[in-house]
Formats: sequence, structure tokens, C-alpha cells
Amino acid sequence: MRSSVTVAQAPVDILLLAAHAPEFVGLRSQLGEQLAGSIRGLTIVAKTIGVGMAVAGAGTANRIHQLNPRAVIVLGSCGVYPCGVEYYPLDMIIPSRFQLFDPSAAAGKAEFPPPMQTVLDPHPLLSAGLLASAGARSRSAPLATTLAITTDDAIARAVHPATGLEAENLELFPVALACAAAEVPFAAVLGVTNVVGSQGRTDWIKYQREVAVATAEVLLTWVHNGAQGLPHRSIRPGATS
Repeated sequence: MRSSVTVAQAPVDILLLAAHAPEFVGLRSQLGEQLAGSIRGLTIVAKTIGVGMAVAGAGTANRIHQLNPRAVIVLGSCGVYPCGVEYYPLDMIIPSRFQLFDPSAAAGKAEFPPPMQTVLDPHPLLSAGLLASAGARSRSAPLATTLAITTDDAIARAVHPATGLEAENLELFPVALACAAAEVPFAAVLGVTNVVGSQGRTDWIKYQREVAVATAEVLLTWVHNGAQGLPHRSIRPGATS
């Protein structure tokens, strides 16, 4: 049973993030048009953070500062690289690793300086709980965050053999970095819309709405099954009640 909630009146248990509002289409029947409510005793708020690496980190940091959530979960879509794993549209990926990827760096034409953090991990128990609720067509896999969508087929084919990365998304690494800085547990649920490459945009347009509904179903199933892996609230430095 859903009930509306005023964020200022209750601590936020789960902050759901997405790049843009269409990613939340599957949640409106449960959380209402304000995308804030209580489900199974958990206060859940959904907010957008903007499209792409350049804005997602700042958007996440701002939302965390506003709402002081117990955990952050991103709902979104991804393209999969040609690799040995057979993916289909609407398959679910619960990322096991977030890694910055740049084709020029992979080709030896640019480099990430050694002090720069390029790999982050999600909260393991939170991710495991979401994976258990994602159904048979789901997989835990490492994910690349890129500055731009990869549209070249040759580059797309080269990514997995060189890195082991299986999918691509534009926001997750900076979101994970902002969550790590704020000491907030983080995980993600992504639906597959396309194979990365020259036809990716066409398939993303075709499947994006269905994926948004499917990721919401995973999230809601997880909540109704007891939110397995959701950490207890901890007091962070500088946080206020």
C-alpha cells in the first residue's frame, strides 16, 4: 500500500536516481506524480540528476545533501558490448563494478593519470538483494561509464576483449563517486536496450520505455520482498537529523 509522504517529515530510506524523468514511468502508480511515498514502511523518493557524466555527479551530490538517504539506487538503461554473453532487450544488469572508459586511453593515445580514481564497486549486499529480485533474465556484470555514447562498431567490438566490461552507461561512475564521498551505500538496476554501436540509438528509442517499466518492477519486487541487503542507517559526518 502506497501513501504519500512529505520528505521533510520523514527520513528518506531509499533515494532513487535516474538521468531523466522518463526513467521513472514505471513508478508513478506506486509513488504518485510527486515520486515520493512510503512502500512497505520504507520512505522512497525518486529524483533526476541529468544526462551524462558531466552533470550526474553534481546532481547526485546535491540530492544526497538535500535528502540524507539511507541508500541510493539508480534506475536506468544500458547498451551491451558485443561479447560472449548473449543479451536480449529488457534483460537486467545489476552492475558489479563501475569503470571509467575512454577509447583513446584504451588505444594508448591518452591516459588516465595514476592518482585518478577510475574504478568503483557498488554496495555488495544491496546489489545482491536487487539481483535476487531481478528474475532469470538478469546478470551481475562490470559496466563502463563513457563521456559519450559509443557509435563506432569496431570500437564497440574491441571493448570487452580489452577490458572485460560488458555494458555502457553515461552516468554511473560519477554517481558512485558522489555516493562514496558521502558514505552512502549505492547500487544500480539497468535494463538492456541495445547492442552498443551504430544501431544503438534506434534500439534505445524502441525499448527505453519498456526498460523503464521493467527496472521499476525489479525495484518494487525487491522492496515488497523485504529490501534484502538494505543497510541500516548510519550517522555520517556533518549529517543532520
